[in-house]
Amino acid sequence: MRYLFGCIFLLLSIWQLFSFRRAFTQVKTEGNEATSPFIMLGLWHGLAFGIGFLVIAFCCFFVNFSSLIP
Repeated sequence: MRYLFGCIFLLLSIWQLFSFRRAFTQVKTEGNEATSPFIMLGLWHGLAFGIGFLVIAFCCFFVNFSSLIP
């Protein structure tokens, strides 16, 4: 079951990081003074969620959670 969750979170992290990269390059090439300043906050949170999903995916693959419960 944990491998299923790991695969789901890995796919979510890949999708999130790809979306972050696409949005960042769009803002970098097409952004001007009319671009909202809050886009950087959105980009930062997109990157943070992508890295967080990646960490959760690796934890699901490599950490045995049943040994953590006393």
